[in-house]
Amino acid sequence: MENTQNIELARPVRIKDLKKRVTHVDIEASAEELLALAARFGLPGITGFQAKVRIERLARDRAVRVEGTISARLSYQSVVSLEPFETVIEDSFSEILSGEAALDTDTEIELTPDDENMGVIEDGGFDLGEVLSQNLALLLDDHPRKPEEEDAPDGVIWADKDTEEAKQNPFSVLSDIRDRLRNGD
Repeated sequence: MENTQNIELARPVRIKDLKKRVTHVDIEASAEELLALAARFGLPGITGFQAKVRIERLARDRAVRVEGTISARLSYQSVVSLEPFETVIEDSFSEILSGEAALDTDTEIELTPDDENMGVIEDGGFDLGEVLSQNLALLLDDHPRKPEEEDAPDGVIWADKDTEEAKQNPFSVLSDIRDRLRNGD
């Protein structure tokens, strides 16, 4: 299992110590862990982090499915006004963790559509806190804005390129040509 000294939310789990096929775990980060996570993700602050997790042993204990929900109260800095604001993130996740030995056997692991993430079990265990931290990172907004902010203060309109491309239709080119012909361009 990896060294947990540098992990902000260390919760090591050894698979052989799981007494049942399915184990439920509730996690809440301490104040020190919240500060460390905020620094890791470059956020102004995280004031709360909880997770409800279900760990299911698979493939004769050479793999596990980790699934559950993450809830975090955190602060972003708006990319429009540069002012901090708070938000709450709540979402579910599902991940399969396996050792290389599990991949080399004939034992089947049934994957669900939610199992898009794959992690690695090292030395018979994994760090549940790191799994949760990585899933939180996937939920963070790369370009956060306050809910009421649509336009930049100087009048520049921020728009996603995908949104602009989606608005175009096959006839927009013909419409542009028609407009140019009418205007004599």
